Amino acid sequence: MTLIPLRRLRPPPAAGPFSGPPLVDPQARAVKYLRVSLTDRCNFRCTYCMPEAGVEHVQRRELLTLEEVALVVRAFAAWGVERVRLTGGEPTVRQGLVELVAELSRIPVGSNPVENKPDRRLQVVMTTNGARLQELAAPLFSAGLAGLTVSIDSLDPIRFREITRRGELSQVLAGLEAATAAGFRDIKLNTVAVRGFNDDEVGPMATWAWARGHVPRFIELMPMSGGRLFVPGELLAAADLRRAVAAHVGAALVPDAGEGLRGLGPATYWRVDDSVHAGPHSSPHAGQRLGVIAAMTENFCASCNRLRISATGQLHNCLARDDTGDLRSVLRPYDPEALESRVRAILGHKRPGHEFRIDGQGGPDKAMISIGG
Repeated sequence: MTLIPLRRLRPPPAAGPFSGPPLVDPQARAVKYLRVSLTDRCNFRCTYCMPEAGVEHVQRRELLTLEEVALVVRAFAAWGVERVRLTGGEPTVRQGLVELVAELSRIPVGSNPVENKPDRRLQVVMTTNGARLQELAAPLFSAGLAGLTVSIDSLDPIRFREITRRGELSQVLAGLEAATAAGFRDIKLNTVAVRGFNDDEVGPMATWAWARGHVPRFIELMPMSGGRLFVPGELLAAADLRRAVAAHVGAALVPDAGEGLRGLGPATYWRVDDSVHAGPHSSPHAGQRLGVIAAMTENFCASCNRLRISATGQLHNCLARDDTGDLRSVLRPYDPEALESRVRAILGHKRPGHEFRIDGQGGPDKAMISIGG
C-alpha cells in the first residue's frame, strides 16, 4: 500500500512546555494511563454498549478538535501519563485518526525536556471493533500506533450479528489479518462474556486467538446505563471464565509473572501451565497468555491508574461513576494554567472504588458508548 504523506495537525497555541508534578489521586495512585474517546458514534450497536433505542449524539461542534485532543494529551504526558488509548464510540469513524496517531506518537513523556529521550515517547494504542481495519491497519501502523485491541464477542457469524446488531464477522476477521500483515504484534482480543449467549465459546475463542498470535481477554458484563442493559443471570464470573478455558485446553491456568500479575491496564494476566504433564504429551498451549477484566467479582480499583476524557472534553475519574469535570471550557479559549488547575481539582475527587453490584445496581447512568469503556 502506498501511503499518502500525513497532514500535520495545526500547531498548538504557544504556551511553552508543560510542567508540574506527576498526577496522583487522593489514594496515592499515580495516573499513568489516559483513555481518550474521539467520538460517541459507532458503526455497530452492541447490546451491552448501546441501548436498543440508541443514544442522543452530540453535535460536531461539541467534540474536541483533533488539535485540542493532541494538546490535552501532551499536557497529560508531561504530568506522567505513559500510555494513551484511543476509544469511542468507534475511533476509526473519526476523520483524521491517522494524523492524530502520528502527532500523539511523537509526544515525549515527562516534563523535563533535557531528560526526554526517543524511547520515552508516549505509547499510543487503540480499541476498535475492527470493521475498518482492513483499510486503516497499515496507515495506523506507519503512523506509530503501538498496539491494537479488537472487540470480538463471537466467532459465530449469526451470534456476532445478534450481539452487534449490524456487524459482519468476516469484515472484522479480514481486519485482523490486515493488522497482522501491517506489522502489529501486540493485538489483543476483547470478548464480553455473557452466560447463556457466548459462554460456550470462551475456550475456543482463546485457542483461536493463540493460533493467530493474539492475546485473548475476557470481560465481565458490567451494569452500565443505569443497569438497564444488565441481566444478573448473564454475568459470567472471572473464576468461571478461567475454569472454562482450563477445561478446554486440559491444563491449569496460573498467574502470569512475565510482566507482573497485572499489566498497565485493568486486565489480570494468566498463562497455561502444563508443568504437571511436561514432556512429549504436554499441551500445545503451554505458556500461552490470556487476560481477564473482572470489575464485578475481582475488583481492581486499588490499582487503578487511569483517567478518561470523553469526546466532548469531560474528564471522568472512573468508568463506573457519573461525576465528571469539564476540560473543554479551558481549551476554548486555551488557558494552560486553568487546564492544569482543572485537571488536578477533578483528580482530587477520585474515589477509592466503584459501587457495582452483582444484582446490576450501583452503576452509572452513562452508556458505554459515551465514554469508550
